[in-house]
Amino acid sequence: MRRIISLFLPLWPTERHRRAQPPQNRLSADQPFALWHQEQQTQFLYSVTPQAAAIGLEKGMRLAQARAMAPHIHLAEANPEADAKALNALARWLVRYSPLVALDGADGLLIDSTGCAHLFGGENTMLNDIKGRLKKAGITAQLSIAENRAAARALARYRPGTISTSKEETQKILASMPVQALRLTEGMTRTLYQLGLKTIGHLTSQPRPALARRFRGKPSKDVTALLARLDQIAGRKDEPISPLSPLPNWQVRQAFAEPVGHMEAIEYATASLIEDLCLTLMKAERGARRLDLSAFRVDGSVQTLTIGTSRASRDKAHLMRLFTEKLDTLEAGFGFDLLILAVRETEKLSPSQIGDTREETAQSTANLLDRLATRLGPGSVCVLKHRHSHLPERAQTFAPVSEATLGWQYLQSLTAPRPIRLLMHPETIEVLAEIPEGPPRRFRWRRKEHRVLKAEGPERIAPEWWIDPADRTRDYYRVEVASGARFWLFRHGLYSSPGLRVGEASTPDWYLHGFFA
Repeated sequence: MRRIISLFLPLWPTERHRRAQPPQNRLSADQPFALWHQEQQTQFLYSVTPQAAAIGLEKGMRLAQARAMAPHIHLAEANPEADAKALNALARWLVRYSPLVALDGADGLLIDSTGCAHLFGGENTMLNDIKGRLKKAGITAQLSIAENRAAARALARYRPGTISTSKEETQKILASMPVQALRLTEGMTRTLYQLGLKTIGHLTSQPRPALARRFRGKPSKDVTALLARLDQIAGRKDEPISPLSPLPNWQVRQAFAEPVGHMEAIEYATASLIEDLCLTLMKAERGARRLDLSAFRVDGSVQTLTIGTSRASRDKAHLMRLFTEKLDTLEAGFGFDLLILAVRETEKLSPSQIGDTREETAQSTANLLDRLATRLGPGSVCVLKHRHSHLPERAQTFAPVSEATLGWQYLQSLTAPRPIRLLMHPETIEVLAEIPEGPPRRFRWRRKEHRVLKAEGPERIAPEWWIDPADRTRDYYRVEVASGARFWLFRHGLYSSPGLRVGEASTPDWYLHGFFA
């Protein structure tokens, strides 16, 4: 049976704001505090602490009214963007419990804990551990577990601490909950109260056709939403969870009994994780292309180190050397209590023949590129990648050395010879030809004149009109000059003739684009 943990953070904006302040500027926990925001030239309370709520303040109240009721209350402007960013970081920290963690609005999180609870001593121990760690970090959380997302969300907000073990038990608990737990619009909730349908049990006891008829005057989308919410909370309609990051192919973890801050201990644990992971990859005949090492600090933050390889690898020494280049960037703070090593990309890697000189040379070169890329940063070491374009300057681009697919297998074999050196941007030249449509006889490039002895062409390349409608046709020529040098020239555009496209009807220009050996 699927198990979903829902976390509701009722005081998230105020607690996030308090945790973001320097210790010397933080308000004491017993002082009333509220955040406000402006909407349509009016200032409203955005979030209030329990102490502020105790003196009559509430979310949505006008700021002027709040100041009149409590002149000495501490106020600050809300920052929803910072709240969302911090919630995302908290969700990544919760990956320690399950790789399937997702956001649930602006004040909630979801964890798919199916098959994970036994690793932490059971669901009750797991919930207590999550709640205890969040409490130490100054975060108030309400948690519940159920078999689907909608039910877990409702339980966390209206029956926190519930661990439902069956569908029957879940539906029995939900029956006494208010209809607000269904996440309906305010108008629909008001209508349900007017009809005397105040709890979920009142709704589920009604025959479905009769329930739909009672809302004949309401918009169809409201009735559809009501029926969909009832199906979701009963488990008849699935509500998928979109995790923050894709599930890793393989991962190994190392938990510490006490927080660890010494780099020697981190290096030793990382080497042990790599050894375990490489053994697993060897059994599966896979090699790693991209790995993430996530270090979980006791203060609720996560630091992630990422390495990539140009070839699939399960060489323990090589992978450890790549991580060693980055381990110094970790900031232990009060210490790490968990390390997780995850493989994000893999490739087939069969056992290699011992003594294969060619393979050993290729692997040695790949290892050097990996170390350079790790030391200099992503994008510093590049390789050429094929692009689907006939225009020479667009036919290839630079890609990181760890790029898995370079696409050269799609290069057409019938393409005419290309120069050994291609200019990044074609350079203008002055050309003298016997006839306008013919090959050049003389051309001037960089104030030097060249006399053409041999010319081969043209090779016509049509413009990519879907990218640049103003582009024109190119006629390329391979020419050899009196000095023995060989150039790649092209005429940009066509001379006027019947039926010619409007964009082509102009005087052509000549360019030099490359050099042959």
